[in-house]
Amino acid sequence: MSGNGPSRAIANFEEINSPEFLAQLLAKGPSGQRAFARMVQGTHDRFLGFIRRQLASPDECMEVLQEVYLAVHKGLPGFAGKSKFTTWVFSLAHHKICDRISDRDRRHQELTESGEAALSTEASGTERWDGITAWDAPPDRVSARNAVEGLIGKAIEALPAQARQVYQLRDVEGMSGEESAEVMGITPDNVRVQLHRARKQIVEWVQEKMNGVGNADEPRAGRQGNGK
Repeated sequence: MSGNGPSRAIANFEEINSPEFLAQLLAKGPSGQRAFARMVQGTHDRFLGFIRRQLASPDECMEVLQEVYLAVHKGLPGFAGKSKFTTWVFSLAHHKICDRISDRDRRHQELTESGEAALSTEASGTERWDGITAWDAPPDRVSARNAVEGLIGKAIEALPAQARQVYQLRDVEGMSGEESAEVMGITPDNVRVQLHRARKQIVEWVQEKMNGVGNADEPRAGRQGNGK
């Protein structure tokens, strides 16, 4: 099998962030195209997972992912390598997600101002990603674990947008505080504060729901408006 075709193993994050792979990505012609295809194969699931934890609609998630890869393709010639390549892509994804959320909020506001009450029409009929993990355990333990994970997922969804994104980058994607700050355009100190608050709010809300305390549908900070 020829080594010039797309038959090489799919690149992982470690390889993608290497200077050698970046040089392949920046190469013109078929060599660069093959490297880009391998990059997409190696990052597709990870970036889609990040996007779908922020947005509800699977179709919208795929659209955003395509927009991200298009932005990567356009921006590659100007990528200076001052950060990890994948951190740069996460940053692009973060901004695309924020754009979608801002557009949605603006549309909802317009509906409210025009007197239309059906603000939930965008979400109705939309498939939700529940994030439930299959566990190799007895049925009763699986049920209990799934119930807790379901509560955690709902608590995360209800966090203020910035706290939710910080939580996803740090605790789900495993990024460092510095990398998360770079992705979101905030300071590392702000990342630490937001992460501490997010973790605390998630734990408190899940404990309340498990103990049957109150009828809250979202973490306390989420009920305060902007969560500031």
